[in-house]
Amino acid sequence: MPTLPVVPRNETYPWNRWVVVALSRGCRQRPPTAFRMGDGAARGVTGEDGSRGLTRSDEATLRGYRRLALVGVTLVLAAAVAALAAVLLLPADSVLPALAALPPALAAFLLGAGFMAWPALRQAVLLREAIERAPIRYTLLRPDGTLLDRSAAHDLPDAGAPAGVEGPDRDYDLVLPDGRTLRVSERRLAGGEVARLAVDVTAVRAAERRARAIHENVPAAIWRLDAEGRTLSANGRLLDLFGGTAPGSLAEVGLHPCGPAGGGPFGLPVGQEAEAVLPPGGTLPERRVIVVASSWLEDEGGAREAVLMLQDITRRHLAEARAAHLALHDPLTGLPNRARFRQALAELGGDDSGGALILAELCELRTVNESLGLLAGDAMLREAGERLCSVIRPSDIAFRLGGSEFAVIARCLRDGVAAHAIAERIGSAFARPLDLGSGAAPLRTSIGLARMPEDAADAGSLHRAAALALAGARRAGGPAICTYDAALGESFARRRALREGLRAAATKGAFQLAWQPQVDGRTGALRGAEALIRWPNGPGGPVSPGEFLPVAEAMGLMPAIDAWVLEETLRQKAAWMAAGSGPEVVGVNISPLTLRDPGFPARVSSSLARYGVDARWLEVEIPEVVAASDIDSIAPVLHQLIAYGVRLSLDDFGGGSSALAHLLRLPVDQVKLDRSIVAGLPSGERERAILRAVAALAQGMEIPLLAEGVETEAQRDALLSEGCFIMQGWLFGRAVLAEELPAYPAAS
Repeated sequence: MPTLPVVPRNETYPWNRWVVVALSRGCRQRPPTAFRMGDGAARGVTGEDGSRGLTRSDEATLRGYRRLALVGVTLVLAAAVAALAAVLLLPADSVLPALAALPPALAAFLLGAGFMAWPALRQAVLLREAIERAPIRYTLLRPDGTLLDRSAAHDLPDAGAPAGVEGPDRDYDLVLPDGRTLRVSERRLAGGEVARLAVDVTAVRAAERRARAIHENVPAAIWRLDAEGRTLSANGRLLDLFGGTAPGSLAEVGLHPCGPAGGGPFGLPVGQEAEAVLPPGGTLPERRVIVVASSWLEDEGGAREAVLMLQDITRRHLAEARAAHLALHDPLTGLPNRARFRQALAELGGDDSGGALILAELCELRTVNESLGLLAGDAMLREAGERLCSVIRPSDIAFRLGGSEFAVIARCLRDGVAAHAIAERIGSAFARPLDLGSGAAPLRTSIGLARMPEDAADAGSLHRAAALALAGARRAGGPAICTYDAALGESFARRRALREGLRAAATKGAFQLAWQPQVDGRTGALRGAEALIRWPNGPGGPVSPGEFLPVAEAMGLMPAIDAWVLEETLRQKAAWMAAGSGPEVVGVNISPLTLRDPGFPARVSSSLARYGVDARWLEVEIPEVVAASDIDSIAPVLHQLIAYGVRLSLDDFGGGSSALAHLLRLPVDQVKLDRSIVAGLPSGERERAILRAVAALAQGMEIPLLAEGVETEAQRDALLSEGCFIMQGWLFGRAVLAEELPAYPAAS
């Protein structure tokens, strides 16, 4: 479309060569309500030569004067013509009356004509005023392109003979040098004149640019469709969604909503997000999109259309599917995880066809992680998962429960032999050698098996039964397969009762101390007594220390029990001192956990001071196995106890963990001979040889030697013959309560 040449707004130009612009009949934008006049519209414009041009008001005044002059000349000419006709046509005596009647007749004619023309004149005046006051530029050009008329608001630069005067009607935008945009409409009139109307659409075009920017950059595909689903327009996002080309219609892409049909256009809900599927096509895979549909809209011609907004959520859908998978599967092995295991176990519990639960644990995962690294451990777990899946039935499900523990749920399995066969296949698969970088070695595995309904009535009981069977296989030492039976259930119930009772007993101090005398084997004189803890009111009656102390240690209750034993021992020693009776030295057994506590010596000192007992009358017994395995961590505590004056006794010396270094590093006050050596006397040559060596060592280091577990006279004689004089055992008295401790001869 040709553009009009323009001149700057502040230059002068002939007033009969204005460029006239107009608003197009097809412009749909609402014209602005405010019109900004140019600088030359309010005042005269000065040209380059200093001359002053005409203002808009000057031009309007001149046009008014010209019209008045034209009317006056017309009236004068009409009167002259009428007078001349009267002179020529009338008789001489009628000329003067006719000339006298001419002015009134002319005036009457003018009044009548004015009265008849008044509505049209008034309409023209009002129309002219409306044009003058409206923010519209109006220009009327003659067929030759010269100016015929224009509005006062006209401030367009002169363009000479404008293009389009001899051409058809046209509409176009004209951008002025100052940045304004005018919408121009040219229309050819019946007489060949050209009318131009122009309106300032700068704000409208700016709004359109903003709308287009939003339309193209919004993070959603915008699709405008007619009532038949044919494409009317689309933004760039829609082109990207369909591989660079807008589809011709909605039916062409096969959009399939995932939910129920809505009441809006094309079966979609109005104004609500609906998930839909775009099937694969060409090079495009299947995609998931969110669709929001507008209600039906009507264009200028009344045709219905709708706008769809689509957002591609394929990546989000895949991420959600991945997250859902990871929520129920182990990321390392790909097997279902503990959450999925609980679901499957609950489903098995509601199935009357029965089934089996197999738990398997890799025995050496921790060793592999520590020696070869976590990557080797991960490789071991992945291999275990693959082997597990390779030997189970297609209907079975394998799980990784965490750490080194795996599980298999075998459904529709009531035969114990078949369940055991699956467990054996699992064990054989794990037993195949695996090279993780340090040589091929089998995967040692502990396996526990339980069946429903034979071993459990519900899913929770089945899991506990399989866990008990796994614990039994773990105690047996892998590789081992253990099947649940009633004895395991009873053992579990017993341990559970012990745990519940121990917690309450440790809180309330519901224990007793039994005292076993330590005497001189030569004279029978009382040298001391060892405090032995008892639980008289445990579950089902008295519970031996060998049964409840390991449970208490596993529960972390030993520090509380040790504190109670220490307090009760010193309280009893103070009572004996007040009565002038009882043993001189009292011994207590302290757990390894308490011996590692740096605050233990201070608590011992505080208790001694509280009961008024001299530190040399308290003897703390140290298990030899603790000294062998944890000597570095307990040595500072033992040295602090020695600094307070507390006696130390090395217990169970001469057993499998004994070493001379323990005596060298721990300045003990007494060594207690292991009861296994005493049990072999007097006939055991090996035991006698060990006794002889230990006795010689103790005598050489000037450390007293005490033998425990002495039950016969022959054992006492053998001990005496080797120089061991302090003894403890049933031969001299069983462990009894403090008030039942018999009287012994006083020590010399």
